[in-house]
Amino acid sequence: MDVKIATKIDGLKELTRKYPDESQKARVSRITEAVLLLKRAIKLLTPVGAGPVHLRDTLIEKVSTAGIAVSGILGTPAIYGEPVEMGTQPHFPPVAPIQHWVEKKLGIVGKEAKSVAFLIARAISIRGTKGAAMFDKGFSENEAAVVRILEMIPGDIVKQVSN
Repeated sequence: MDVKIATKIDGLKELTRKYPDESQKARVSRITEAVLLLKRAIKLLTPVGAGPVHLRDTLIEKVSTAGIAVSGILGTPAIYGEPVEMGTQPHFPPVAPIQHWVEKKLGIVGKEAKSVAFLIARAISIRGTKGAAMFDKGFSENEAAVVRILEMIPGDIVKQVSN
């Protein structure tokens, strides 16, 4: 899932042409700030599992430059990140991870845990799973704040060249 923000920032093109190094520094700084804001928001919306490593702990961010372009990326390398975000169609999932979840979250152990896990897996095979939409919600709830952060870039450039 790719989400992009397109906003017209008055004066940025001219400042970047005149002060490319200062512009690059300001854009990297503010895009990093925006990505970290989104990461914090998305982390709070991410469901907590039962494993030793939680999906919210796998969120990674990267700010990259290519020529004059600066971009920020936020995501997870976890293979189950997309199904948690988007939900799934009906399928029969493996019972062992669900059993682990049942034991940790519900405190049920042994054969009873395996039976409950099987029932959950069977329900998923009929209904699928609902997505948590943590990236979608986190982005939507913070888009205006991200735009405000990005709109500060021209002022940052001016401050740098004024010093």
